[in-house]
Amino acid sequence: MKHDTGEICATLRQALLATRTRRDLLRILRGTSAGSLALAALSGVSSPSFAADEKPVTAFVFGGAWKRAIIEAAGDPFTKKNGIAVRYQDPYNWAKLRAMHEAKAQQMDCASVQGTEVIMASRLGMSVPLDWNVIDRAVLAPAQLTRPNAIGGYSLSMVLCYSTASWPGATRPNTWADFWNVEKFPGRRAMRRDALWSIEVAMRAAGTREESFYPVDLDHAFQMLDRIKPHIKTWWADNSQAQALMERQEIDLMAAMDGRASETIATSNAPYQVVWNQQINTGDGQGWIVLTGAPNAAGAMKFLDFVGRPETLATFARLLYYAPRNPKAYDLIDPALARRLSSYPQNEQDVHRINYDWWADNLIPAQRRFERWLQS
Repeated sequence: MKHDTGEICATLRQALLATRTRRDLLRILRGTSAGSLALAALSGVSSPSFAADEKPVTAFVFGGAWKRAIIEAAGDPFTKKNGIAVRYQDPYNWAKLRAMHEAKAQQMDCASVQGTEVIMASRLGMSVPLDWNVIDRAVLAPAQLTRPNAIGGYSLSMVLCYSTASWPGATRPNTWADFWNVEKFPGRRAMRRDALWSIEVAMRAAGTREESFYPVDLDHAFQMLDRIKPHIKTWWADNSQAQALMERQEIDLMAAMDGRASETIATSNAPYQVVWNQQINTGDGQGWIVLTGAPNAAGAMKFLDFVGRPETLATFARLLYYAPRNPKAYDLIDPALARRLSSYPQNEQDVHRINYDWWADNLIPAQRRFERWLQS
């Protein structure tokens, strides 16, 4: 029986729309003569080695630029290599993730959690142990494995960022104390509307020594915040808002996240400078986890084998300016880019790393106090 090309293509298209697994696709195509011809035509076409009946992996991720970066750096290469699709749910939300866990109705397979959530996920039994029969431990660095059941990918920092239009010369803000010095450095200021970051910045501005930073003296922190509050033009809530402030040149000094600030300066020619001195770094406060009760835990574990590799993190750094936790990634990063990352040695000469173990026990009351303070 003869079939024209249009009929064969139509049969193949209908089969693709009607099936979800490779097995079902083959069954339908083999059931018709046109489908058999389509299989014969495709048999000579090279393609990735797709594993039969592999379910997609669902990753709970941040949106926007972060999502685009993880798709290009990890998701697409993972699918190309393993034949397993990755679906992305965004924006990431810790409360939603925890609610699904407590209801025993987890819909996500894996997630990148950060801050105190890395610790709480382990404490609450929301993550499962890493499967070293699937994950190649040899390609990972010890710095990536400091948190239970998690593979660290990157770190980021809160940095002082100032307008080079406002301070083009040698006299410029260089410390958090300078951010507080409104007489010497007058101008429009912005800080993140977040208790942890604002309190950390305030304690750095107060000159708190590392050995006495924790437990945080919250009364002293809020006294410092009282001093700067009248001079804050904008309390930004998310990174896109912070980037817009820079693009529109609406502020002179800002407490900014390093990756987004560097991205804005590079891509939008925004006239600002990142100050690496006294950066406040997340350290090991980020990790990829496979979730308890995940619909496709096996596929998620394969995905975690991919996310911490040097080549993945090098690509992620090129796209989002987030510093890789795997030092081997620097072998794949251009030196000019490396100098813009928080973990570049010269940028870490005066770095403060957040103690998320302390914050895991104290964040909620600090958040409540911070929100009351903002409204006062």
